[in-house]
Amino acid sequence: MQRYQVDLDEMDLALRQLYDLIRRLEKAESRAHYETGLARESLGTGFDEVYELYAGQAAVKTYVEDVSAHLRVFAEELAHKLKWTRDAYEDAEY
Repeated sequence: MQRYQVDLDEMDLALRQLYDLIRRLEKAESRAHYETGLARESLGTGFDEVYELYAGQAAVKTYVEDVSAHLRVFAEELAHKLKWTRDAYEDAEY
């Protein structure tokens, strides 16, 4: 029977990188939500195009928030599964 060894240090490194990615995605999600809005009169008033621009900006803002949230949730699931796997390998060694 052939046995394989798992490098737990590499798994720890991957987890640290995933946690860093999660933090950056949380920051991107927060920035998209709080720092990308246009003030209602920032581009002027009284012409139809400005309302189209505001609507387009709001749609893109929502899209970026949704993508950031989706990627963050995916990274959190991956980190959870990797941590569980890493712990299982560590327990198997003892």
